[in-house]
Amino acid sequence: MRGGATFVGACALAIGIAGCGGSDNGNSSSSSQPAASQKAPAPKPTVKFVTPKDGATLSGPVIAKVKLTNFKIAPQAVGQAPRPGEGHLHFKMDGGKYDFPKYSGANGLIAKKLGVTGHYSPALAPKITYKNLPPGKHQLIVLLANNNHTTVGVQAKISFTLK
Repeated sequence: MRGGATFVGACALAIGIAGCGGSDNGNSSSSSQPAASQKAPAPKPTVKFVTPKDGATLSGPVIAKVKLTNFKIAPQAVGQAPRPGEGHLHFKMDGGKYDFPKYSGANGLIAKKLGVTGHYSPALAPKITYKNLPPGKHQLIVLLANNNHTTVGVQAKISFTLK
């Protein structure tokens, strides 16, 4: 009989917990706030390369362009607290090996100013140009970054060969 008593006690506890916050008027509701005031989660941002295409063979400067969805580049908010769906971009050529002014130009100068030279090239536009890269295989990654430079956790990656 002890097992039955334990089962009944557990059921009573479960009913008591489930009834917490409820009312005695017979209506059941899982929330004490009206549904209209609850916000849906923000749509997840995405990024993908438009150019160059993954696996492409290129010559000359590499001009990379990306397409963003559910994410807005906010130059005026750089350095501020993170806000969902806004920030800027971090491009990484070959793990940061070519994220210096000599290769990524103005973006490399921003990296130098921020003290992240050799790690990534920040961008306030959905594109970047790399010059003076040596011939061979390269990998370019773009990461969505919050206003405070932390990662959003969304990235895209391509590989290409430079003649």
